[in-house]
Amino acid sequence: MVSSDALAASLADMARKAGRVLAGYHPLRPQPVIKADQSPVTEADHASEAVILAEAARHFPGLPVISEENVASHAAVGGEAFLLVDPLDGTRAFVAGTADFCVSIAYIQEGVPVAGALHAPLEDETWWGGQTLWKAQGDLAGAQPLARRTSREPGEKPVALASHFHGNAETDEMLARCGAARIIRMSSALKFVKLLTGEADLYPRRSRTMLWDIAGGDAMLRAIGGGLLGDDGQLVVYRRGADGWVAPPFMAYGVLPA
Repeated sequence: MVSSDALAASLADMARKAGRVLAGYHPLRPQPVIKADQSPVTEADHASEAVILAEAARHFPGLPVISEENVASHAAVGGEAFLLVDPLDGTRAFVAGTADFCVSIAYIQEGVPVAGALHAPLEDETWWGGQTLWKAQGDLAGAQPLARRTSREPGEKPVALASHFHGNAETDEMLARCGAARIIRMSSALKFVKLLTGEADLYPRRSRTMLWDIAGGDAMLRAIGGGLLGDDGQLVVYRRGADGWVAPPFMAYGVLPA
């Protein structure tokens, strides 16, 4: 059986190749089209997805791929194993010309994200993990492992994350209850990197998001003792539900509470 670290390395390779395509599109500022769910999509999203689908067929022949822009794939319920892909997470930031966007890919096994990868195209930074967490600047061959982060000292106030574009009153209420020392506002799944590195501790999310937005980051958090807890106190499960691939409200932790 292939190890989760080997799976993650393949995902990282796929994510970086797709990210090179996005980096090429970025200065062109392609115009977005608004989809039925009111989210934007550009030709860059589709070009990135095409690379990922081609690479998935090479790395994981026959494995189902559920991807944001491949609407036909959304009818799948999520079987024993599949890839969950967001080819351009943070399209609003991409269209605005900022660097706050990424490629997110996760390998899901029986509803669990066992391996994940994120790639930030403009910085050419890649993070991936299964059991071990890795980071590379540029060529993946130069990757270095990241140590498991530690909890803050008792009584030390946490640092929280929030979305630039998708806040709501419920999320603001959760942020207030956290008693955070400060709040970092970002777009895209790159927020999860702040949890991985210890720059932030919590990420509450009550507004709508999709499972492909969070799976890659969640997989890496689980590799270092973190994860996403739903309102039931259980780790988020990755499969199609009554609302399709909509994610439940969650609290993401760099280190899960004891």
